[in-house]
Amino acid sequence: MVDHLTRRRKPAPFRRLGARSTVLAGLLLVGAVSPAALSAQQGADGNFRDLFARKTASSEPQAPVTIETRTTAESRAGVRRLRIGDFQYLSDSDRDYAGYDLGAGSWDTFAAVLGSAVADEFVTQAAIAKIPVNSIEVIFTSRPDTPEVAKTHKVSYPRNLAYVAYIDSPASDAQLDALRKAVDQASSVLSIIREPVPLAHGTVNLTASPVSLDPNLPPGLRDFLVEKRTAILRKRQRAADAARSGAAQPPATGLRAHVRVDPVTGIRLSKTGNHVILHDGWRRPGEAALAPSVEQHIIGVLGTCLTHIFEVQAAQKQIVLDGVELRTRATLVPRSPGGPARFRDISYSVDIASPEPAARITELREAVEGSCPIYNLLKDAQGIESRVVRGPYSGKSG
Repeated sequence: MVDHLTRRRKPAPFRRLGARSTVLAGLLLVGAVSPAALSAQQGADGNFRDLFARKTASSEPQAPVTIETRTTAESRAGVRRLRIGDFQYLSDSDRDYAGYDLGAGSWDTFAAVLGSAVADEFVTQAAIAKIPVNSIEVIFTSRPDTPEVAKTHKVSYPRNLAYVAYIDSPASDAQLDALRKAVDQASSVLSIIREPVPLAHGTVNLTASPVSLDPNLPPGLRDFLVEKRTAILRKRQRAADAARSGAAQPPATGLRAHVRVDPVTGIRLSKTGNHVILHDGWRRPGEAALAPSVEQHIIGVLGTCLTHIFEVQAAQKQIVLDGVELRTRATLVPRSPGGPARFRDISYSVDIASPEPAARITELREAVEGSCPIYNLLKDAQGIESRVVRGPYSGKSG
């Protein structure tokens, strides 16, 4: 699943730019030079000195920042279009779940965002500690629970989280381990995984749509939900048939994201599945970011996951929807000495167009909040294992 990222320029319409495994990750971001090309142009030798100097100068927000994202269920395709400022991502399902594999699903994106957050924090903490670094790569993983453990959980979501950071540096082992501990303590994104987040019920704004639509109009979201229901029932039937036959089930697969940091721009390229997701850091006033920050995207992933589960639950309950647009909002409070930046007041609201009565839509919202993986993951708390491996990533482990 590929996450397509675009940078919009007015008045020209947006262009979708993504990266499948068959396409170089260094695609141009609408007029911006790719990280790989920029490194070559500046004669970078893999050394992070200039990037560390910018990090030390601190381009992070020095006052509370409001993060807002908007996710739309796109008509007949059902794909979730996430907008974060000037950027857009597509989030989608595999074809057997009525998707078109146009973008990384919320689970895969979640792993990519956390891996990118870890890599960015290693840059920041190495700059603060003045530890020389030649390369930084991170492998972030999530392993499924055993069936016995999984049955004890009400909601399925990414568990058994861990990362391995590959650091090529002349620093001592003690310095690298202290660096890892500083990253674990200072990352704002990791902090909302380790600590439970209070999430209120979402606000629903319902607009009545016609019971019957003009047959001459192109198919829309309600038509997608019919296909989605068929896909859900088909998957259930396959699972039931396999259980009755006693056939061995394929082992559950986990999540894996491989993150590389460009030493000149600081851009992180996170490969998850067949797709590559780009993240940038916070920029000083007047500087243009090349991609959203991980702090913005983790709030956006909450939106794409909620939107998808609105589709799933509506399909299961045969609730007609003609439009879903979901907004997430949070406040990021700057770092305190020795502590991470903190997320506050995370919330969502959703605009729904439907001919269904308000009571049915309330029922839908309750079902969504009771089953949405990322919503419930943030409400709960879980640990994250971490370790550092000296040297560049070889591709043979992690």
